[in-house]
Amino acid sequence: MLVHTAHLTCRADAIDAFRERLLRHATATLTAEEGCLRFDIHQDRERPERFFLHEVYADQAALDVHRLAPHYLAFRDDTSNQVVERLWWFWDLLDGKRP
Repeated sequence: MLVHTAHLTCRADAIDAFRERLLRHATATLTAEEGCLRFDIHQDRERPERFFLHEVYADQAALDVHRLAPHYLAFRDDTSNQVVERLWWFWDLLDGKRP
């Protein structure tokens, strides 16, 4: 299992449009990709232009499929002029069962 988290900050004048497009992207990802197990979106209460994404993929191959999916590429294109900062991290689960 692979966890991907991201902080995306959009322009202040694009908050509503970006949020709506981000929600559609999460729905498309969960619908089209068997390897995407979870896609949660959170919006900062104090800075509504900042979003936190928590995505869970079955493995690296599932994330690779996501990064090449037409709906992902369309999302990146559609929001390219809205996003002003994009930070992301990739996490491995440490559950005491794996080295």
